[in-house]
Amino acid sequence: MEDIITDIDDIFGDEKQRILRDAQVLSPDYVPEQLIGRKKEITDLAKIFKPIDFKGYPSNALLFGKSGSGKTVVVKFLLHKLIERLESKKLMDHPLRWVYIQCKKHRTEIKVLYEIIRQLDPKTKVPKTGLAPDEYYDSLWDLIKDQNISLILVLDEIDALNAGDLLYNISRAGESHQLPERHFLTTIGISNDFDYGKNLDSRTKSSMIFKDVIFEPYNAEQIKSILCDRVKLAFFKGVIANETIELCAAISARAHGDARKAIDLLRAASLYAEENGFSQVLPEHIDKALDGLDDDRLMKIVTSLPLHDKIVLLSILKNTNYNRPITNVSKITNMYYKICDMIEEKRKGRTTVSNKIGEFETMGFIKVLSVKRGRGEGGRELELSVSSRKVLEDLIYQDDELADLKDFNPAMFN
Repeated sequence: MEDIITDIDDIFGDEKQRILRDAQVLSPDYVPEQLIGRKKEITDLAKIFKPIDFKGYPSNALLFGKSGSGKTVVVKFLLHKLIERLESKKLMDHPLRWVYIQCKKHRTEIKVLYEIIRQLDPKTKVPKTGLAPDEYYDSLWDLIKDQNISLILVLDEIDALNAGDLLYNISRAGESHQLPERHFLTTIGISNDFDYGKNLDSRTKSSMIFKDVIFEPYNAEQIKSILCDRVKLAFFKGVIANETIELCAAISARAHGDARKAIDLLRAASLYAEENGFSQVLPEHIDKALDGLDDDRLMKIVTSLPLHDKIVLLSILKNTNYNRPITNVSKITNMYYKICDMIEEKRKGRTTVSNKIGEFETMGFIKVLSVKRGRGEGGRELELSVSSRKVLEDLIYQDDELADLKDFNPAMFN
């Protein structure tokens, strides 16, 4: 029989067995009509914009929380609602715009400035590169005046910025008369590094005066409610078993309340079920999806980790190899101190390092083999639990602060 395929249903599959109805609902960019389990965080952030009601200016803000705690979706949700409210109540005599910048993609001063300009004016003739920073600032100030707008700048993963005087300059835009009269430029930074801001220079701190909003991790019940809400929109009725939702929620709650992981896991399980001809997504499909999803997700997580988390992870790598796969907490902590000294980074305490190791266990990067107690035992023994050590190393060395440690061999210093 010839290996020939021409029928369109044979190529793309028969749509009668569809499980997913709207995959967009499960994407990271989706902003739902209602947010579950984030009432306090939404209320705290909304207070920052209350001065607009009285012709005042909102404060700058920093949002802190673990991955998957809802920081980004809360900001986008609230800004949509804020603009609806301002327009319906006519609380401002000029438009308010907001732009969202992913700082992992746009790290430098010029890249951020250009991206703001591009989002405000998609047809801009300002070149992406080739100008001095002052020229990009002048173009931005002129654009704000031409459009007669106030602006909210959202900087996601703000700790990834290597942007010189960007924060200082935009914080002083009003004082330096770069904005129209009674207009404002407010910055909202998002980070999972709770220490971000402490190392900013004093003039930037003084000028920005960030207000902190802390996001607590979701619990299992909140994650379950979020999944139930998405299931109604994303899937055909009856294809997701309740036990499947509960398993997804339980797994993600253990991973420091990561709602994004729960949604990714459900999406991956549904694709597995659909590709293998099942009419329902069952708990066993979660296990199948988890095998593939965890490795991919772990690698994505690495690039967004704060610097000191990466140093701890690198310390585990430096203390293990193919001939010596097992290490312990004491050795990791000592290696962490050595690396901090090498890159002239202030050390964290032993408890902080131990807690980070515990988080890596929960997230699946490492596996604890035993707990040794007593003086000189070194504490927990552990090993790496990722499919590719080489990929993990390469991702860590993408960080400019750690790139020069690629050839560092601890054995030479023992």
